[in-house]
Parts: sequence; structure tokens; C-alpha cells
Amino acid sequence: MMKRILFATDLDNTLLFSHRHRQPGDRCAELWNGAEQGFFTPETVDLLPQAARQVRLLPITTRSIAQYQRIRWPAGALPREALTANGAVLLRDGEIDRDWYDQSWELVRAHQGALRDLLERISAREDVTSARIVESMYVYAACSDAAAAERCAAAWAQDAPFQMEVSGRKVYWFPPGIDKGTALRRAAGRYRPERILCAGDSVIDVPMLRRADLAMIPDGTLLPALPAERTLVCQENVRFPDFVLRTVLAQAGPG
Repeated sequence: MMKRILFATDLDNTLLFSHRHRQPGDRCAELWNGAEQGFFTPETVDLLPQAARQVRLLPITTRSIAQYQRIRWPAGALPREALTANGAVLLRDGEIDRDWYDQSWELVRAHQGALRDLLERISAREDVTSARIVESMYVYAACSDAAAAERCAAAWAQDAPFQMEVSGRKVYWFPPGIDKGTALRRAAGRYRPERILCAGDSVIDVPMLRRADLAMIPDGTLLPALPAERTLVCQENVRFPDFVLRTVLAQAGPG
């Protein structure tokens, strides 16, 4: 059965979150080096399978393939498709969709030398704790703290032709076309939904959120960058993943 609603969603700090935000009763969603790293709220564990039955659940994440595959989804909630590497790599039933990847590769092929050069220069900084090229698609750097990330970003703010984004202590450099908005446009062309719902929490999600018929954000921080008439802001007394899934199920109607 074709699902009429496409629910495109960020993952980290949207559907799941790190141990820093853990509350009693939260369910472990991810292990990293044997330690509990990611978590779902109890309500998310209950609502995600319902949402997965009623809408086309499509995660769109900056995570690499390996990072995405660490997630332990609630029973009945495993998405059949997921867009990793900021939308550049489509996984279908756990396998790379070659047609999608080939189209993404055409967008980044001419930038491979510039990506490698940027990685070499960034890696030499003392305040960068790790840096890499993710799935051959973009450069990612983790810094010692948020202030270091801002300094690192300032050093390469004009490093054309990449789009640079800072998120906490992380900095990303994306070639043209490797953004969540482009990924959502490509997905909508493939799946042809009647409506698109999106959820996200950071500036990296804004291109995707702008394309939604209804966007969901955790607070008012991103609101100036989005169409207010098509954006819902989470209530202060509700955890964001629960707000997102309640809204999705309300939009989907009776299952």
C-alpha cells in the first residue's frame, strides 16, 4: 500500500538523543564501544511503530552508514529506507541504493580534491579532535568545544564552494547538492507523497524543514528561517521526540 504521507526526520536530538539528556525510564537506542550512547523516550518507543505503519518514515541524517546502523530501533519501527551522509547515501533494507549513490557521486566528484585538501588542513589544527570525509561526500570535524568549533569555522568561512555549518562542537563542509533539502526533493520525486512532514533541530535541517508541508522544531531558535504558517514549535513541557510523533500520528489520522 502506498503511504500518502512522507515523514522525513532528523535523528540526533530529534528522535533520539545522547546520554547527556537521558531521563529515568529512557530506552537505550545505541551502544558505542560498549557504553550506552543514544536513547529513546518511553513514549517514542510506543509511538514509533505506530507511525511507521501509517506514514513513510524516512530518516535523513548526517550520520555515516556505520553510525546509522548502530541504532537499535523499537520492534516494528525499523525504517525500510534511510538517507545517511546528509542525504547523499540511501539505504534500502540495509543496502546502498546504487542509483541514488551514483547521482550523489555526480554532485561531489569534481570536489574530491578540494575535500581532501580541506581535510588535511583542518586535521592539523590543535583544537580539532577528529576529522574525516564521510562516505566520500563531505568533511566533518569535531573540536574540543563549541568555541573551538567557531574558531575553526571562522578560519575556513570562505572556503568555496562548500556550505559550512556549525553544530555545537562540530563543523561540517558540504559540497553543493549535499544538503537535506536536496535529499528531500529527490525523495519526494521518487515516492510522490501527498504531504511531507519534517522534524529537525539544527541549522543543517533547515533546507529540509523549508520544503515541508508541516515542519516541527523543538523551540523558536530556527523559526526566523522557516515559514511560520507551516511550522510547529514544541511545547515547553513536552519532550521533542514525543511532540513530533504525536503530531505525525494526528496528521496521519486513524490507522
